[in-house]
Amino acid sequence: MSELTEEQIAMRELRNASYHEAGHKIICSRFGGDGDILIWKNQSGNPDETAWRGQFRIRVCPQQMHDACKRAGFPAADLPENWRVLFGMAGLVAEEMLRDGANDVELIADSVSATILLGFASATDLLMMGITNIDDFELSCDEVKQAWRYLKEDWPLVQKYAEYHIAEALTG
Repeated sequence: MSELTEEQIAMRELRNASYHEAGHKIICSRFGGDGDILIWKNQSGNPDETAWRGQFRIRVCPQQMHDACKRAGFPAADLPENWRVLFGMAGLVAEEMLRDGANDVELIADSVSATILLGFASATDLLMMGITNIDDFELSCDEVKQAWRYLKEDWPLVQKYAEYHIAEALTG
């Protein structure tokens, strides 16, 4: 088995961070929200941390947009009750889809659960998913499947956003 160089590892981490945040953006947009993807090089110097970091900053919250439309008398489709969960897990699901081009939703759900159990999921993702204790949580395979289906439908957009931010990070 060949060893990856530091540069190859950093590129994989940049790709993962970009696709992760693009997953959040796509799910947020699907429900009427919007926001900005931020990707930056980790300057901590800690070799145990990822080389690249990312964040999706919501500018327009789907719930607030939905409520505003209803108050103004505009038609607005009902938000699913689990939109926050889907939004929270979208980044992890997108990373799994990127890794394998995965179509096996049960495998994706297992991988997302393992990521959470190992402590690799961000506090904000966990908060949106309603997970307060990584030692005692249930991840719904149906919700993973729903997030996967939405991301799969919009995968060209996920790729567009992610690849744009990869290029920006490398030239910035």
